[in-house]
Amino acid sequence: MATKIKRSAETQKRFERGRAAARQRVIERGIIAFRSDAEMMDLLLRVAEYKRMPYGVLARSMVMDSLRKEAQAIGIAG
Repeated sequence: MATKIKRSAETQKRFERGRAAARQRVIERGIIAFRSDAEMMDLLLRVAEYKRMPYGVLARSMVMDSLRKEAQAIGIAG
C-alpha cells in the first residue's frame, strides 16, 4: 500500500510539474523496457518463429491488444 506523503503546496506543484515532464519524455521516446524470465522469452521466441515475425513486433502487438482491452474495460479512450 502506498504511503501518502505530506507536501507543501509549492512542493506539490514542483512534484507534479516534474512528473508531467517525465511522462512527456516517456511518451516522446516511446521505449518500454522490462525484464522477463527465460521461460517467457523462450515462449515469445517460439511463438514469433511460428508466426514468422520478429519477436519485438509480436510483443508490441500483444501489449497493444492487451492495453486496448484494458482501456475499454475501464472506460478510457484507447
